Amino acid sequence: MGKKVLMVLAALILMYGLIACGKKEAEPQEEAVAEQEAPAIVPGEMVLIPEGEFILGTNDKESNAYPEQKIKLPAYWIDKYEVTNTEFLEFSIKNSYAGEGAKEGHDWRLFFTSEKGMFPVVYITWNDADAYCKAQGKRLPTEEEWEKAARGTEGFIYPWGNEWQDGMSNTYESGPGKAVAIGEFNDVSPFGVHDMLGNVQEWTASWYSSYKGNPKRDPKSGQTLRVVRGLASRYRGKMGHLYDRSAQQPNALYDFGCRCAKDATPEDVAQAAQAR
Repeated sequence: MGKKVLMVLAALILMYGLIACGKKEAEPQEEAVAEQEAPAIVPGEMVLIPEGEFILGTNDKESNAYPEQKIKLPAYWIDKYEVTNTEFLEFSIKNSYAGEGAKEGHDWRLFFTSEKGMFPVVYITWNDADAYCKAQGKRLPTEEEWEKAARGTEGFIYPWGNEWQDGMSNTYESGPGKAVAIGEFNDVSPFGVHDMLGNVQEWTASWYSSYKGNPKRDPKSGQTLRVVRGLASRYRGKMGHLYDRSAQQPNALYDFGCRCAKDATPEDVAQAAQAR
């Protein structure tokens, strides 16, 4: 009887050992599968923003984005990520494009190294950004298109909602104090567009002017300054909002980058509806 009990115990121990080994072997495989399933970052990839209304601006009367209003836009595409150094380099080589800042020896090339290929291009003028987007068969987004892609249809003041969360965006609070590779932070809008709040500021197609309904006429209004959106890594994101806007000379060379947009066709909209 004792021998039988010992044999049963030995069999159970062996079985437990095999199960444990199997679990240990399976764990790395599960981790590998999880790593494989992580979405790849593809520069130039675009997101379709559907037709419809969204909330533009704010009811803060002291803001240059006053007043809050509902705007309806047709469907359009916008780049999922900011344009990278590598993308701009390829464009420059292919099109023999020197860039406006090259004349002064002060442009995006000063901030580009082989290790920063996936970093957003900066120190490009509005004309540089416009030329790049046109060469891709695209265009710069209007500030309305930029804001809808960033805020979603709920009118969030941050890409993730209305409450500030540390570490979500590459702003002053996060520590780097400089631009990082695209898509590194969880700064993702309701439409899945990345780095709309932080990392670098972005040129838009729009001329700067006061919003309709604002009783204060901004002296900067007129077709002289272009609208720049978003924040750079040196800005305090907690104090900012996705409706914030600034006016810049088109030839300004600072840490401004860009992303592109383009009109959506009826076929694009139909295919998106079928995919859902």
